[in-house]
Amino acid sequence: MCVSESRSALFNRAAFFGVAATVAAPLVLGPEAIAEAADARYPLPMPLGPLSPGNAHAMRLAERSPYVRTLYSNVESLARTIGATDLRESVLRFLRNSTPDFAASAPTPEKRTAVRDALAAAGFVKADAPVSGIFPAGTEPNSPTAMQPFWSTPGSGNGSHHAYPGGLATHEYFNASMSDAFAKNYDSHYFGGRPTVDRDTIIAAALYHDIMKTAVFQWRDDGTMFEEATIAGTGAHHTLSGAQAIVHGRTPRFVTTLLSAHAAPSLGDEKQVTDWCRAAAIIAGVDPVAYGLVKADGAGWKLAADPVPTECFINYLSDHDYVYSVHAAHVVDEELKARYAQWQPPTTLAWYHAAVLSQSTAIALYDTLARNGESAFANALQRVEANLAFT
Repeated sequence: MCVSESRSALFNRAAFFGVAATVAAPLVLGPEAIAEAADARYPLPMPLGPLSPGNAHAMRLAERSPYVRTLYSNVESLARTIGATDLRESVLRFLRNSTPDFAASAPTPEKRTAVRDALAAAGFVKADAPVSGIFPAGTEPNSPTAMQPFWSTPGSGNGSHHAYPGGLATHEYFNASMSDAFAKNYDSHYFGGRPTVDRDTIIAAALYHDIMKTAVFQWRDDGTMFEEATIAGTGAHHTLSGAQAIVHGRTPRFVTTLLSAHAAPSLGDEKQVTDWCRAAAIIAGVDPVAYGLVKADGAGWKLAADPVPTECFINYLSDHDYVYSVHAAHVVDEELKARYAQWQPPTTLAWYHAAVLSQSTAIALYDTLARNGESAFANALQRVEANLAFT
């Protein structure tokens, strides 16, 4: 997700973690326990063609990680619990092949520029915004390289949360699990225990929402990542994932739920979600009114869903792992920089960072540091380093 000040200001963090502590089982293992707990029920899906050197190296790091192999199986297992066959198969297809289908509707440079211009006319990007921010490398027709796998994609860009191979799967599995837990709590507390919340929608929306990070956060050869463009005031992955959902024929209700991850359509943020629906429709090449996403509101627009469904709010609530994970990343990044300068392994700092965290995660290492101190952190890091390979 993209972190915004306005978003966090409208959210009671203490209340969120009070709920999270009671409903979420630990999903991140400490460095020592990861190998012992490895349970790869489903094989890692391989890319459909050759990768760029950076993406290929990240994939090798992720493939060596027992944590990533287990994590992917956990994600696929959760996706398989979606009851609606078409929706379940659509999610599983993304997990196994994250090629951006929305790009096929604009196969030529001229059509891609026209999409950029339409977004600019609506005020969603600057007039001179690079077209590559909307259609990243690998989305062009007859691309010489395939898209990186879901399971080796980072969860965010340089210096932010889950910025390591396997980070996207970590982030999405946590979010989808939280969605499931929130749905059960809402059903229990407000609906007399009846299964009222649409579990299929909230699980699938959490797994769909960040899927286009596979395109916007690709790996450069030195281990750094592409810089993400901004569309309609948020990270491009958000609206691109919405466009994917539209291209795949998901319902307006589902698309609106998906696009509520960065701001719920309430408390003054209704316009943001409306803008994201409109931007996603432009990218997907459909009319947002005809599709059923928005409707006219005087000289402006508002969501066609009025009132908006409960699932929108649950998807928003579930995407708050960043409150902890961004902080953990910043603290651990500084520790890894110091260790890299001391040890000087045969690789770049960025690849050292990626290799360590793909095996252990920033949150696991942060907890070791916060709970047990510098000495325990150093010992844990050395145990991780003993299993690293950088080629």
